[in-house]
Amino acid sequence: MAHWLEEAEREEKRKKVRPSRESAKVQDKIFRIRENYKINEESYENFINYIFDLCGRANSLPHEKKLPWVHIEFKAKESRFENHLYFASTSERIDKTVMTRSFPFVKRQHYKHLRSIHINVSKKMDFAELEIRDDYLAKSRLSSEDKDMQDIVNDGFPRVKVVFEYEINKLDKNLGLSILDWLTFRSEVSSLPFSEEHFKYDKRRKK
Repeated sequence: MAHWLEEAEREEKRKKVRPSRESAKVQDKIFRIRENYKINEESYENFINYIFDLCGRANSLPHEKKLPWVHIEFKAKESRFENHLYFASTSERIDKTVMTRSFPFVKRQHYKHLRSIHINVSKKMDFAELEIRDDYLAKSRLSSEDKDMQDIVNDGFPRVKVVFEYEINKLDKNLGLSILDWLTFRSEVSSLPFSEEHFKYDKRRKK
């Protein structure tokens, strides 16, 4: 039977090996993303600039033309993978009658309906990743927030958090307009041109 000192030393060696393996995977991913971007930079950046232009034009509309949304946020985000990550989001406010665990067992609940998309260069050559998020956040008074959230049985909203891999040469104006329509609540996620072949994984489930 090994002495406790030897066991402790072996455990420390294993701890040092794990980060080095993870670091190698990260570096490999960064390298592959760089190679992909090097080849597809023009097509990718043209699409990003087009989305940026669409969001700016939409945000410039009069308030009554934009409802139910008010502003589309679009910005670059930092990423340890150096994958040229961009993020666009918008929201609307809605009310819904939901079931509760306490009398009278129903109540009118305020929600913030959030839609967002993350776009980045994939490690897979000639592909980009697009993460679609569609979520509903219950709005409650700060003093009763925990109680209110626990009281709701099921609000029945369909929530989405899905990642797609899409060919960079298909990042065109039609896709940009489809994304704009979805972000501004003029269409549903099913209207986006992503099919089963583009599906990568669902973040709401285990990979």
